[in-house]
This record gives sequence, C-alpha cells and structure tokens, in this order.
Amino acid sequence: MQKILAKLNSLKKNSKGFSLVELIIVIAIMVALVAMLAPQFVKYVAKSRDAVITRAAEDVLSVAKSEYALGHLVVTGSSSGEIRVQTDSRGKLIVRTTNLDYDDGEGHGNTFEDMCGLDENQVSKSEKAYIIRIEAGNFTSGETQAVFSEEVTDGGHSDLPGNP
Repeated sequence: MQKILAKLNSLKKNSKGFSLVELIIVIAIMVALVAMLAPQFVKYVAKSRDAVITRAAEDVLSVAKSEYALGHLVVTGSSSGEIRVQTDSRGKLIVRTTNLDYDDGEGHGNTFEDMCGLDENQVSKSEKAYIIRIEAGNFTSGETQAVFSEEVTDGGHSDLPGNP
C-alpha cells in the first residue's frame, strides 16, 4: 500500500497539466479573437443575404427588358409601370407589378411573375426591395428608361397581396 501511495505522490509532483492561470490566459486570447472577428462575420452574412435578392432583381430586369421589347409587357393606366422584387416574411422571393399588363402572346395565361422564373426554393432574409420602373416607350430606341433603383422597405417583407 505504501508503494502505491508513494507512486501517487510522485505522479502529483510530476504532473504536466496546465495551471488555472494558463487556462484563463488562453480563454482570454480566444475571447479577444472572437470579438475582433464577429463584426466581419456579421457583415459577411448580411452581404450574402442581399446577394440573393440582388441577383434575382437583375434577372427580373433582364426578363422585363426582353418581354417589353417583344411587346408582351405593356405599361397600362399611366406613363410608367413598376416591378418590385422583395421577400415575404418567410424569405421567399416575390415579384409584384403595378400599372403593367403581361400577355405572353401564346395564350398560356402565364403571369409576368411566372415568366421571371425565380427559384421558389431560394430564400433571403434581406430587407431590401428592388424597384424597376418602366417608362412608356421602346427599350431598343432609347426612348424608355428602365431605372433599377434600390430601397430599403420599412418592414422589409410583404405578405399582403395588394400591398407590395
């Protein structure tokens, strides 16, 4: 028994673990690194959220120009129409039109929103809404300006069918 106790005492003296002070210093260094990197990570996440809706808005703008030039997308009721690209409260991308009429020319009954071909599985928690304004005229002759402008909506998301 004395041999076992002597061996345990020798193990305690030769212990090569970390002291409490050393552990506290390592934890303090880790906290400092996290504090420095966290703001950069938050910026990266916000930028990636906005990238999804920005790319979708660019696609919608391209489709709008093509369909308008083909005569399928027509401004109605006033001299300008508006296409709004934003997300609903679940993050699903949605397209809303104001003062625009769409007819694919083939009688399929497709809406402009269908024609845009947005991926229904793609979501974004971005609170940005992109607005594409179309002035009456012709894209190819340069008479019509399609203004691609960005705005941050108050609530960020829209779920009401009549309220873009």
